[in-house]
Amino acid sequence: MTVAVAVVEYRGGCRTVAVWAGVAAALYTVAPLVTFFVNTPPNNELAAIGDPAKAGDLPVVDRFKGLWETTDIMRALLGTAALGCLAHCPTLYGRGTPATRTGDGGRRGDATGGVRA
Repeated sequence: MTVAVAVVEYRGGCRTVAVWAGVAAALYTVAPLVTFFVNTPPNNELAAIGDPAKAGDLPVVDRFKGLWETTDIMRALLGTAALGCLAHCPTLYGRGTPATRTGDGGRRGDATGGVRA
């Protein structure tokens, strides 16, 4: 959905909004990649140990705790940054856009209040 917003805004002439939405989409994309490439291999290694109640190699869990905590924090920060980018988009909407996007026919700031003789 975020990519769709970026594309629609880019095509509509709101380049600034499109850039912020694109950055948010990129950040949202990186978070699952971190999970896939960083967290999944240790999880597979732990799954190979078997039932934790019967496993004798529990120190392997301690080896991965730091990695899990770090990547969890990283994913939380990526998601928060992406949300911040998306939250910034509505504040930009209407700034520097074509006159037809302002909703007043391009008469914003007209001394006559938008009424022309």
